[in-house]
Amino acid sequence: MQKISFENGVTLLMSKNANGYKGNECEISLTIKAGHQNTPLGLAAVYEGIVAKQAMEGIEAVYGGNLTSFYVGGAVKNLPTMLKKLWFSCNTPTIDEETVRAAVADIVQHTRDLAAVPDRQTRLAYKHTAFQQDQIVWDPEDYIRRIEAITVEDVQNYIDTYYVGSNVIVGYSGPESAFEKVEKQARKLFADLSAGKPSKLSKLSYTGGYQELDGNGIFFIGRFGWDISDLDNFTETNVLMNVLDARLERELAPLGVTREIKIAGYFGLRTMRVSITATNREAFEKGLDIVCANISRLKHKEVSDRRLETSRTRTMNQNLSVADNNVLPRSVHAAWLELKGRNFDRDHFILNVYATTAQDLRDKACDIFGSKMTAVVYGYHTSEEELLKKMQ
Repeated sequence: MQKISFENGVTLLMSKNANGYKGNECEISLTIKAGHQNTPLGLAAVYEGIVAKQAMEGIEAVYGGNLTSFYVGGAVKNLPTMLKKLWFSCNTPTIDEETVRAAVADIVQHTRDLAAVPDRQTRLAYKHTAFQQDQIVWDPEDYIRRIEAITVEDVQNYIDTYYVGSNVIVGYSGPESAFEKVEKQARKLFADLSAGKPSKLSKLSYTGGYQELDGNGIFFIGRFGWDISDLDNFTETNVLMNVLDARLERELAPLGVTREIKIAGYFGLRTMRVSITATNREAFEKGLDIVCANISRLKHKEVSDRRLETSRTRTMNQNLSVADNNVLPRSVHAAWLELKGRNFDRDHFILNVYATTAQDLRDKACDIFGSKMTAVVYGYHTSEEELLKKMQ
């Protein structure tokens, strides 16, 4: 990883990578140290919508809670065009009544379309429960009212205040041979950006908690998570996730219960999230017991040599890893870690996969699953105490 600071405060992070996000040869990202959590609700979303709409295609917004990131990927030969497109889209979007109202309308429609979707409800509830002091039930109509009140002046103030050199990180991930070219063009494009004043990142942290949502009688969903933001060894964490994923796959499939184990990101933080979904209560109850039993098993019993070897291999080849480029653009991940004062060495991660032992996994399971849990259940009544008891 190479870090360069420009005179106006812009930070350039460049990392070599042979396998890009979504199969791209290289990627460029731009991260602003401001987002949904530390600005008026919905304002960052409107700016993101304007940028994405005017870029037409190729630029994606990556949601980070108190960070706003944009990403574009492609071939190395197209680097100059990619970087210029990202700069132009973020730096000079048209901000007028028509564009603001169009962005607001898209967000309102999207919010109303997904408000009743169980998966959407539980994901939002999970984020609020995991990262707030109080249990907050997502209110789509209140969000819509706030979005519709946003003005052209609000959006322009957001850009003037937060899109400044001291709040911007430009990231590149791809062949090292392009480092010099990226630095040269980034300096050229961002040299005139005002230094401005650095904004303070939100001080919110993981709090965990429990929340039940009324169901529709058709779906039963459980989402359970543990904070892993400050873990020093992501390698062991990802091997552990693969052990759990393989066991749940085998035991839940006959019940028709689907599962998802992933590293979920929000506010620049990370949780290990285990989710199950069923279409009947009996199957969900059995699936919930299986999840709890397997978490308890990981804390109290070392995995077999065969399971360890299989899980190491899966960690190298599949997409559960926080380091994997199909989970998050590497350049964005690097920017988020930089803002938290941390670094990530992918080569170190890979070298340590096959050094992970059964005892390492048991210790890691005790660290993670012994910490405060977030639990959100949809359409099913239980309690935090009952869930924790089953996981002991």
